[in-house]
Amino acid sequence: MTRGARRTTTSRLAWCAVAAVVASVLAPAPGAGQGLALEAVGEIPGPAELVRVRGDRAYVSGGHTFTIYDVSTPSSPVALGSHTFPQEIWGFRLTADRAYVGANFFGLGILDISGTGAPVLLSQHKTLGQAKIGATASGKVGIIDHMEGFVLVDISDETAPAGIGSFFLDGYARDVVTAGSMAYATDSPSGLYVFDLARSGMPEPVGVLHAPNAPRDIDVSPGSAGRPTLIVGAGGGDVQVYDVSDPAAPEKVASVETPGRASRVSTNGEEVFVADSEAGVSVVDVSDPAASVLIGTFATPRPVRDVSADGSLVAVVVGDSEREGHDRWVVLLERRQESAP
Repeated sequence: MTRGARRTTTSRLAWCAVAAVVASVLAPAPGAGQGLALEAVGEIPGPAELVRVRGDRAYVSGGHTFTIYDVSTPSSPVALGSHTFPQEIWGFRLTADRAYVGANFFGLGILDISGTGAPVLLSQHKTLGQAKIGATASGKVGIIDHMEGFVLVDISDETAPAGIGSFFLDGYARDVVTAGSMAYATDSPSGLYVFDLARSGMPEPVGVLHAPNAPRDIDVSPGSAGRPTLIVGAGGGDVQVYDVSDPAAPEKVASVETPGRASRVSTNGEEVFVADSEAGVSVVDVSDPAASVLIGTFATPRPVRDVSADGSLVAVVVGDSEREGHDRWVVLLERRQESAP
């Protein structure tokens, strides 16, 4: 039996186990009237490192390759096309029609993902070190680079990105995400930095929060009339919640312990889906940020390495290895509400 055949057989056996496990209802929070159920509906073969879902598309990176899938029928994902970078992909962020990909020493690659086929590389911006990820706002993109820290680039002309400058983060630069004109960057172990990308000139933080065990992976939960904008991250094995409604004074308002070791997060409305390693997928309710609470954990047959949720679709990268490999693939889950017994 070839390695590929062994991989497929292993995946299908794991898929059967997933289908058996996923149908169970997540344990509801005390007093809750509803339980959250996840049902396995499809899978995407590996190798897989990271996954993002947006509407009826799933975006998967594995090794050097970024691939787009049509998941309008989650039980039968269809590969639409891919782009292979010369260096390993460390992270990516999406807008409606672009992907900003951190590809190690290649730098930042800007992909056009607006079509119905393969993504198209529009341009590259090489940083001094290893580019991890980029996120955009106000015609600029903020890049996390191991050597420079937070790097700001003008992309008003996407075909010719122009460097503006950089700000060295105190620790080990990890992640960046944007909301409105704000960019939020994190490093380990120092803390959270807030940049206003609407400002001209060199990047300077408008707010800094030094926090031990600062999150390595972050996502943003946009505010509403009754709730502030939140940065939610995985750090120190827990889920951390930050109120960033005042950019000059970001505040950590909650830390939620999960059954496993939280490594990545994905916000979906007022819920946070957590890649909780060997424990599976955990879900945290942040509707009341200061009283954020774990509302359930859902077991998987392999450790969960990454997670992305959008609407009713949840995608998880599962596998035993810490990095991408043929033993890591994507499982697609659909969520539903069920009455608690």
